[in-house]
Amino acid sequence: MSDHQQPQKSSREERLRQAYKAIEQMQLGERDAEVKLALKALLIARGCIRLPETPEARRKTLQRLYPALVKYSRASEAETLGALVNDVIGALSPDWDFSPHRALGDPVRDIYQESETAKRARELLKEETVPLVILMKKIYQSFIEPEEAVEEEQTAEEASNA
Repeated sequence: MSDHQQPQKSSREERLRQAYKAIEQMQLGERDAEVKLALKALLIARGCIRLPETPEARRKTLQRLYPALVKYSRASEAETLGALVNDVIGALSPDWDFSPHRALGDPVRDIYQESETAKRARELLKEETVPLVILMKKIYQSFIEPEEAVEEEQTAEEASNA
């Protein structure tokens, strides 16, 4: 059974690496470096949260997860980008299944470096939280959990039919 679990885990880690590589290749305008770093910070926080196995539990989690990322990112009084990510993960982890991945290592290194870019990324994340979370969510759904996008579409259809 562990043979089946290992490829799945490495596959998820490979998809995380692909998401970070995609962020690096994006052209994001005049604040390119800050936006990329803010997106990495959000992906680190989101990448640590595993969705439940059952469809109903997954749906409920998804309804709460992204608004919680916005809420805790804005509420953080952290002085650094790394501390902000720690605050968000700490606030999220009691409610959701938390599982770090080795693939998170490089972006974590990036966000914990004290630099002007990291300082501006933290400020940007506090000011433009919703658009950054929306962009990160699209990246996450494209690379890491594509089934998450399908589940959200089904939830939206069910809500409109009700």
